[in-house]
Amino acid sequence: MSVLPIADFLAGALLTLLLPVTLLIALVAWYWIFSARVPETGDGPDTSTTPAAATPGPNVSETLPPEPKA
Repeated sequence: MSVLPIADFLAGALLTLLLPVTLLIALVAWYWIFSARVPETGDGPDTSTTPAAATPGPNVSETLPPEPKA
């Protein structure tokens, strides 16, 4: 215990306030730096003029092994 009992309270109060605020500032700075490195794309989403397939996915004949001939 310190000579001034109020000093222990003040240290605890300051740590309780400063640690979360410092963590928040560090996370915001990290996110800002990370998002600055992501390249900008001005093209937008790719759109296609061809219609989608009626049954998307692999054909059943492509996924099954060939049947043995008897």
